[in-house]
Amino acid sequence: MRIYTNWQECYEETKRDLAEMGIDVFPKTMQDKNIEGNLEYATKELQNYSYCLLNVKSSEYTGVTQPWADAEFLERVNPSGNINPGDAWKLRPDIWNEFMHDGKMAYSYNERFFFNDQLNKIIDRLKNDHDSRQLWLSVWNPAEDPDKLGGISRVPCSLGYNFQFRDGKLNIHYVMRSCDFKTHFVNDSYLAAKLLEYVADKAELPTGSLTHTMFSLHIYRKDVQGVF
Repeated sequence: MRIYTNWQECYEETKRDLAEMGIDVFPKTMQDKNIEGNLEYATKELQNYSYCLLNVKSSEYTGVTQPWADAEFLERVNPSGNINPGDAWKLRPDIWNEFMHDGKMAYSYNERFFFNDQLNKIIDRLKNDHDSRQLWLSVWNPAEDPDKLGGISRVPCSLGYNFQFRDGKLNIHYVMRSCDFKTHFVNDSYLAAKLLEYVADKAELPTGSLTHTMFSLHIYRKDVQGVF
């Protein structure tokens, strides 16, 4: 796993690893779309890729899709727990319009973060037990997501976030099953950094590192030009 002290180096080195070591994969589905045989969606992929960004600060990120990213984050942590689709997606309609069905998304981070009030319970546990090893915020829902596989419906690319307070700082480990480098990588990492800062602020703890693991970090053939 590569370890970095600044975001720009992290981004450039991750891009280089994908360009130099990615393997060719030909997926049958992308989200809820059937792409079998569509070579524009042939992918260059790194499997089980991780990096660690020390002393992460969301303010140091470059390349973030604004104003969408900050609006999206505020919706994710809205304590109502029932925002779907919200309004942030309207700031990035070129990406999200195609995934809107009957006025809603298949899921929202806000719904998943506050399912069983899990985000608030994690923050409360942190306040009472800094050293806990149980602070997992789940985005994947095994009660419904396995029934949507194979393009039936969208399922979360993010599996969840682990929080761990060590050496006087709160760290986050962000785990994804799939990450599209061109469209989502920068934003996904930025939003994880924002989540770390949010939880640390609520628990009155200093922030530490962001570790990011992606089972499939990839880029589609249609997006390679201008990236590599």
